[in-house]
Amino acid sequence: MGKIVAAVTCDIVRSQRYATELRKRIDTVLKKEFATVYQAYPNAIHTPTSFNITVGDEFQFVLSKVEKAYELTIFYRALVALAEITPMISFRSSIGIGEIAVENKKDSYSQDGKAFHRSRDGINFFRNQKFRGRRRTKIVTGDRALDETLDLLLMYQDLLEEKWTRAQWEAIRWRLMLPTYEEIAGKLGVAYQNVQKR
Repeated sequence: MGKIVAAVTCDIVRSQRYATELRKRIDTVLKKEFATVYQAYPNAIHTPTSFNITVGDEFQFVLSKVEKAYELTIFYRALVALAEITPMISFRSSIGIGEIAVENKKDSYSQDGKAFHRSRDGINFFRNQKFRGRRRTKIVTGDRALDETLDLLLMYQDLLEEKWTRAQWEAIRWRLMLPTYEEIAGKLGVAYQNVQKR
C-alpha cells in the first residue's frame, strides 16, 4: 500500500459575482493566506496550493497528515474570510483521502492516485444542482458507511458556517491557534465572554 494523503480540491463560492480586479485580489489573498497556513501547520503540508487555470476558480493542496485535513481547511477558510473583500470570500472543499500514486510536490494537479479521484468526486457532488450553494465541505474516504456518517456531520456544520460573520470567523481562527478564551480575548481586545459568544 502506498502513502496515504488528503487531496483537498476547493472552489470559490459564486466566483462570478466578483469583478475581474477583485478576482485577482482574491487569488492573491488565497496564496498569501496559504503561507500563513503553512507556518501554522508546517508538518501537515505535502504540496502547497496549485491553481487550475482551466477551471478558473479552483485550487488544490495536498496534506501528508490526513488527520489535520478538516481543521486546516477551516483555519484556511477563516483566514480568507477575514480579507477586506465584499462579499466575504468563501470556498467549498472536497477532501479526498487515499493513496498517492504519482507525486510532484510542486504541482498538485500533476499528481494522481485514489485521494485525487475521491477529491474530484466531492467537487462533482458540489456541482450537483441539488446541493449547489448550501454545502461547503465533503470528505470522501472510499468507505461508504464512514462517508455517509461524515456527510451528516458536515451537512450540519455547513449550515452553521454559511451564516458566520467576520467576527465569528476571527474567533474561530484564533481558537484554532490559542488554547483559552482568555488568550483569544487578549489578542482581540475584547472580554472573554464575547469570544465565547462568537
